[in-house]
Amino acid sequence: MKRVTTPLVWALPAVVTAMLGGWRLTGAALWADELATWGAVRLSWERLWRLADAVDVVLTPYYAGLKAFAAIAGTGTTALRLPSLLAMILTALVVVALGRRAGGDAAGLGAGLLFAVLPVTSRYAQEARPYALVMLGAALALLALVRLLERPTVARAAVYAAAVTATGLCHPLSGLLMIAGHALAGWRLPRRWLPAALAGSLPALALCLSAAGQSAQISWIALVGPQTVRNLPQQLFVSAVVGGLILGLAILGPWSQRALVGAGLVPIALLLAAGLFTPVWVARYVLITVPALVVLAAWAAVQAGRTHLTAVVALAAFLGYPAQLDIREPAGHGQDSARIAAVIRPLYRPGDVAVFPDSHYSIAWAPRDLYQRYLPAPRPPDVLATTGQRLTGRLQARECPDAACLGAPDRIWVIRVDSPADPLQDMTAAKRDRIGDGYRIARRWSYPLLGITLMERR
Repeated sequence: MKRVTTPLVWALPAVVTAMLGGWRLTGAALWADELATWGAVRLSWERLWRLADAVDVVLTPYYAGLKAFAAIAGTGTTALRLPSLLAMILTALVVVALGRRAGGDAAGLGAGLLFAVLPVTSRYAQEARPYALVMLGAALALLALVRLLERPTVARAAVYAAAVTATGLCHPLSGLLMIAGHALAGWRLPRRWLPAALAGSLPALALCLSAAGQSAQISWIALVGPQTVRNLPQQLFVSAVVGGLILGLAILGPWSQRALVGAGLVPIALLLAAGLFTPVWVARYVLITVPALVVLAAWAAVQAGRTHLTAVVALAAFLGYPAQLDIREPAGHGQDSARIAAVIRPLYRPGDVAVFPDSHYSIAWAPRDLYQRYLPAPRPPDVLATTGQRLTGRLQARECPDAACLGAPDRIWVIRVDSPADPLQDMTAAKRDRIGDGYRIARRWSYPLLGITLMERR
């Protein structure tokens, strides 16, 4: 890698991140969690606070910020994902700053470019959820920690506390795991680091306490097992081979850099350990480690020579290209939400109605959300709903008792986020009886996190 000027060190990673993050920004349809974001930001402020009292309190700061942004930019897919893209661009700049402190301009540029070409960077730059903002907060907090260790002043401690606060507000669990990782280096400055860390963690702790009664939101998580560890590179980096490359290089990185090592490895180890006993492990909760891991990997590569660093960046880009294509497919975020229109619109007849399951172990709200978002009128009416989703402090709509308002339509469209053998699974007994006794399955369609069944009168 040739000697470069400082402006290029900063500009090139930011430009590459912006180009890759903006490439087909709306290619993948909104998936269930993004649809939850879309639904939340469309609520009135009063109803948003009511929803927070019942579910998703930990995400309320993010919803509130995005709602304010949406008031200007709208709720289109581009508008919902744009804050995440901007956050990733800024994170790339912070990664450059961390890399330069670890190994000069070459390491800074290499770390910034390596971060820019990772599939995980593009994936969460194109996600209407708080994870890109969490990564930005974690990178800023790490940089503030490094500066505090260099010169422990009150002002630098205050900056560190502010970055910790911002990270915790975006995602409380990630913020607390981040602080635990910082303790590996911060214990050397207990009079400066510890008060700043405690003060910065208070909002995250408050959100976690408020969410103590909302555990149903994570009831789908399984305990950690051997397969969890095997899948970690894929889950964390969206590409197993790229994840293996970064993790392998990071382990070879500068163990003397305790701040980087703690920030990159400790949160993963802690969450995996906790996940052995309680269902809490989700790889995206430790996305906060990616900036530190990338800097460690770049430092290890640059120690072998600048040519090696160039080769690592090129190899990561090459190996990650298939994943980059996959995440921009219509079902690139795991749910083929937009497919509903292609299935129902050509076959829709006046008099058709839509029916949804009453429960799902994880994303019960998603069928109605994707129906409302991706199936424009004319469409089969949602005849059972008496109150819309999230309007009464709960995620799902309220339906008329005993499915009394179903009527006697000739055809019923059952819309789900799965495709069980029985399309009436997870429905109330009254709904199952009314539909099951009078209708038969005519046609079925199954796509990622989208199942559609057309039922006709017997």
